[in-house]
Amino acid sequence: MILIFAGSGIIVTLLQGILYFIVRTFSKTLYRKINYYICYAHYSLIIFTAEWYSGSETYIYVDKNDMKNFLGKEHAFLIVNHSTDIDWLFTGLVSDKVDCVGNFKAYIKKEIQYLPVIGWSIQMSENVFLSRTFHKDKEIISKQISELFDQPNPMWLLLFPEGTRYTPNKHEVSVKYARERGLPEFKHHLTPRVNGFLTSLPAMRGKMGAIYDITLVFKPNAQIKPAVTSLLFGRKLECHMYIKRIPFGTVPEDEKEASKFLYAMFEKKDKLKDSFINTGDFFATSGVKREDPVKLKPSYSVFLCTMCW
Repeated sequence: MILIFAGSGIIVTLLQGILYFIVRTFSKTLYRKINYYICYAHYSLIIFTAEWYSGSETYIYVDKNDMKNFLGKEHAFLIVNHSTDIDWLFTGLVSDKVDCVGNFKAYIKKEIQYLPVIGWSIQMSENVFLSRTFHKDKEIISKQISELFDQPNPMWLLLFPEGTRYTPNKHEVSVKYARERGLPEFKHHLTPRVNGFLTSLPAMRGKMGAIYDITLVFKPNAQIKPAVTSLLFGRKLECHMYIKRIPFGTVPEDEKEASKFLYAMFEKKDKLKDSFINTGDFFATSGVKREDPVKLKPSYSVFLCTMCW
């Protein structure tokens, strides 16, 4: 799979490069329409690895009306917790089920864009690259997000507000930081960084349909560690995802209130994850309204696309 992905990556990057410098110069819309399918073809390999090769299972918990009427039909800002190196992959897997994987984008470390092949491809797919220096990122975020809304198809934009993956050592530092500043303390999450979130909101207003508050948990106490290497070795994982749609118009405009809004999302995530870890159920002790799980079926179009590679 690694060799196939690397080889296909070279082909995809060459195609994107040709389109970027020729088609995009006279029609950004046409470039994005074509690039949507190129991205889908490439991302299919990643989804195939999770769904077909490793046989991993994904369960989502979401309001049925939201699933039917909104998911995949609007621009969405995804706020996701971050504890493994494959959180993005399983979130992207959900985007495939609502026909958004070709327009699945994320806030990514600036250094990644310089990686040969994969970094160049991600850059030409119009992700948001951050330098982790706020005064620089503030300009980048506003400019790039404004351009992203020209997309001809619904777009999902992923943000990990924690900024880095959860580890016990990072959590200890995070709790100390929160305590010194009178911020909420979390049991299973790091204190979210509000700057990226707050800077994104003004450029999104009137254009973004909703925030999707996503709490992602892998099966507790599983023998197989949730990691890219596990998938590459064909080891089965079990992922559970709670998704709450929040209409963007309900997000406070005042920065102080918007910060509280983000912290409140993580307080809810903490309760959901704590309940799942202790009971195997998001809703047993969290106080959150129960949603029935939906097991995602492997995509046959992903399978066929991968076979073509």
